[in-house]
Amino acid sequence: MAVKIKSVGGVGLANALKQLQEKLGQGAHLRSGFLEDATYPDGTPVAQVAFWDEFGTKTAPPRPFMRNAIAHNKGEWGKLMEAALKATGYNVDQALALCGEKITDQVKEEIVSFSEPENAMLTNILKDRFPMGDYTKDDFLQAVRDLKDGATAPAGKPLVWSGVMLNSAAYDVKDGPE
Repeated sequence: MAVKIKSVGGVGLANALKQLQEKLGQGAHLRSGFLEDATYPDGTPVAQVAFWDEFGTKTAPPRPFMRNAIAHNKGEWGKLMEAALKATGYNVDQALALCGEKITDQVKEEIVSFSEPENAMLTNILKDRFPMGDYTKDDFLQAVRDLKDGATAPAGKPLVWSGVMLNSAAYDVKDGPE
């Protein structure tokens, strides 16, 4: 990032650099994604479910929405930060917060737009019967039996079920280096 400082050198330059350093502060960092306090109603951390979705499990394929969000958007993040710093008078915390809002929105956009691979039919049955994801072990086993007997359900959207993960995407700004 380029910052223009007008000075003729000497004491003027030293003062200008000191003022810029004070404006930028001692540094801070931005975290965007699924933070520690985000949980499902049963206490399961949203970050854990997001990890399973991102990288897959023994029975579910990977759905790399976070990696896609990064790949599709990282090229603009430097310019975003530059614009945010200028817009906030080089207030690092405010600039990082602006960037955090944008990056979090980009993650949410990836979750909503993600479509491949499709859900398994068992998942579609469960989503159809339990829109908030609040099924029991017995409900799950019944859905397995029903699937074996030919039950079907409309195709559901991958990564979107109860809305907890989508609504838990967040950011925070912390002082100091990461």
